[in-house]
Amino acid sequence: MQKSIRRFVLLNCFFACLLVVIDSDLKAEEFDLAKLETKIQSVVEKAMPAVVAISDRGMIFSGVIVSKEGHVISAGHAVKPDGSYRVFLSDGRKLRAKGLGVNRRVDMAMLKITEPGTWPVAEMGHSSVLVRNQPCVSISHPGMHDSNRGAVVRFGRIVKVVTGNEGMIQTTAKMEPGDSGGPLFDLEARVIGIHSNIRQAESKNYDVPIDSFRKYWDELNEPERFEIDGWPSLPKLGFRGVQSDDGSGVEVLKVYEGGLAEKSGLLPKDIVLKLGGKNVTSANHIYGRMIELKSAGINQFDLTVLRDGKQKVRKFKLTPESHPKPAAFEQLKNLSDQVKALESRLDDNVFVVRSSINEDPSSVRATRIKTAGRGNLISKNSCVGENPRVELAGGREVTAEVVRRDSKNDLVLLVAKLPGSGGIDLNGLPGDMHEQPGKFLLTPDSKGAGDVSVWGSKYFTVPRTAVSGGFLGVELDDQAGKVLIQRVRDGAARRAGVKSGDFLIRLNEIDIERGTDATRFLRNQDPNSKIKAVIQRDDAELVKEIVLGKRPDASRHIADNLAGGKSFRRDGFQLAISHDAELRPEECGGPIFDLRGEFLGINISRFSRTRSYAIPKTILKQFVDAKGK
Repeated sequence: MQKSIRRFVLLNCFFACLLVVIDSDLKAEEFDLAKLETKIQSVVEKAMPAVVAISDRGMIFSGVIVSKEGHVISAGHAVKPDGSYRVFLSDGRKLRAKGLGVNRRVDMAMLKITEPGTWPVAEMGHSSVLVRNQPCVSISHPGMHDSNRGAVVRFGRIVKVVTGNEGMIQTTAKMEPGDSGGPLFDLEARVIGIHSNIRQAESKNYDVPIDSFRKYWDELNEPERFEIDGWPSLPKLGFRGVQSDDGSGVEVLKVYEGGLAEKSGLLPKDIVLKLGGKNVTSANHIYGRMIELKSAGINQFDLTVLRDGKQKVRKFKLTPESHPKPAAFEQLKNLSDQVKALESRLDDNVFVVRSSINEDPSSVRATRIKTAGRGNLISKNSCVGENPRVELAGGREVTAEVVRRDSKNDLVLLVAKLPGSGGIDLNGLPGDMHEQPGKFLLTPDSKGAGDVSVWGSKYFTVPRTAVSGGFLGVELDDQAGKVLIQRVRDGAARRAGVKSGDFLIRLNEIDIERGTDATRFLRNQDPNSKIKAVIQRDDAELVKEIVLGKRPDASRHIADNLAGGKSFRRDGFQLAISHDAELRPEECGGPIFDLRGEFLGINISRFSRTRSYAIPKTILKQFVDAKGK
């Protein structure tokens, strides 16, 4: 394949009926974030029912129903021809499906629901009309299928309409495992891409263009793997060429009927010297230059050719002149610029709390609130340790006192002498909003521009898992009513003097009779918390005071290597919503608002590459109003 690209270009006209995909309400001269928010919510309402989770013996990926006959399109790396799958719809239905055609190279696949019924269907759009910075919406199932949470919405923009190495669409709509095969939508709720892969940077998310599925629809309907020569989504010129004898350009060997080359007057024996103002000395240069132009949204350009010893300029036009320009969506590159005034007003409610946790420094944000003498700051409990201090303007600090902790929801209430009389009055606020996936959210920053994100999920319970619990660092073995410490790894237990061959008798006040007793106990302890462990060594019982550690992340997946990392306590919340802000763990604890300035809750964790979690204000009020410590 690479050799053929170097030697020649086989290109045909790729005109389709091109559609302008962006509502005129969102043009540059009248850009309105509220109108954009309304469009995103409309996409979610219309498209969500057709988005599905797909299970293959426990492995979860995503897809979208695109026909009333039950055709589901997804990612080629997740599907096998003739494979049996379960498809989960947002309305609770669980259906059987069969794997059909698969192309692993382009990463596209099709399945078909095999049970009778009627299905919600998403319209297929056209990826050939996309432009840089155009808004897009992702709806899929990151991590897992969770009916409690549902599919998760993320908002982004098109970074490149086509990439050079794989012919993919690159967007800022973040993905992670579980999203594979999920749909990318334009603002008319049409599928424009299918989620394929990522790179480490959070702006590098790649989708298979929907036009590839259109082109190979017949092949995708047959339950077998099929091959493709080239990338179907890449720009096509309609001629075959080879480097000229003197190396000055590309000699045209053949012009294909009906292609762009023929329509632009290119002839065999012409030597192409420049494309879009740049010299081209090989067919591969032409190919690469086409990618540059297409990615930049340039759809009309000059081709300089040498014919009979004279240079001539030929015009190439890939799409109609009515095609929208990339500049129309420049504002999407930094949404926080659109809400500067609101962010500046709200960031007075954001403070930074510094403390020490087992002699290590810790920093986290806090939200200023108004209460009847019970405290005036609320933050993330697991990040607030001993001797908390609140940073004020100019770097000055004041001492804070812990009023109450709630390890269940990872909340802490503090009191400190703060300047002025600001703060959010929890008593004067209405209850939580109805679920509004697609709504814009604002996380203000007292030192920066803040972060605009999109409400991504239903309200849902986030169960506590071992991944966020305290880490003891032992391997256990049940032995006739006793639990043997079979191996001690590097970590908390070893630092406390626990040895292989000891028996684990008790953790705090919990008798340990099986290994699962210890697992359950540790799951509900935060990293860095102090516990007492009773162990039996020979005939003696020993008491060990242990500071639990953080569970090592064994995953090598690129999605787990996000900038800033994940929160070490990131789950176990009574109620939360997911949104797509690129929070760092130390930015949790701060407030989150809608674009009208209504307080919604506080950020509580960076859960994964695609998801940050926020706790709604009703849970905060219950915590603040609770009696006792």
